[in-house]
Amino acid sequence: MAIDTTSEHGGAAVYDRGACLALVQNEEPASRYAVTLFDLVHRALTQARLGYPDIELYAVSNGPGSFTGIRVGLAAAQGWAKAFGRPVKGVNLLEAMVEQAHPETDWAVPALDARRGEFFACIYRRVADAAGDHRGFEALAPGQLVNPKRFDAMVEALNQGGRCSTFGGGTIAFLTRSHDLKARSLGESLAQDVSRVELPGMLLDAIARIALGAFERSEKSTPDELDACYIRRSDAEMNWRPFVAKAGS
Repeated sequence: MAIDTTSEHGGAAVYDRGACLALVQNEEPASRYAVTLFDLVHRALTQARLGYPDIELYAVSNGPGSFTGIRVGLAAAQGWAKAFGRPVKGVNLLEAMVEQAHPETDWAVPALDARRGEFFACIYRRVADAAGDHRGFEALAPGQLVNPKRFDAMVEALNQGGRCSTFGGGTIAFLTRSHDLKARSLGESLAQDVSRVELPGMLLDAIARIALGAFERSEKSTPDELDACYIRRSDAEMNWRPFVAKAGS
């Protein structure tokens, strides 16, 4: 079972070793997942003619994205995994974008609108096995919150090889989702030789593949290990910290 509640472009889907048995797309705002998620999952299971006990692995996007949506998705997946004794895998949405695009470049840089004039972004490096065959991408560092100026500098460092020995130059793919107009606008200032790739809104297929790959490599996660990838702290936390500091002084 794959679940994405990080934005309104999510939903629930059921897979059998990579083959999609059922997919139900969300049609409500991300703030309503607490109401709609269970119906989405129920409809997906009904279409696949399965029940909750038949699910062997839960895959859920753990962010970045809507704080409310992330919390609802993680709590639901954690609850089902505990109730039925199944493993659950949290999947970073930026990684899912790279998996979905699977670009033939040396670097992949996905970006998501984080609001307030900022963006969630991460640098992924193409990796190969001992035989030199492409086996995917790995994150160079954790995802970060950047403004447009910082993002341009980050991509330019890759394009020029940078001052860090880790940056060896090479081809670059800039990844955005087709509905994310603000993230797509970041590409307007990038060098012409940076490839621009627009992905469809839903990433459930990629989320399922990443989770299944981890499961097959015996990288099983328990419900208690499931954690969110917010990158930016919530408004409640940021507003609470000054209050706590003042109260303690």
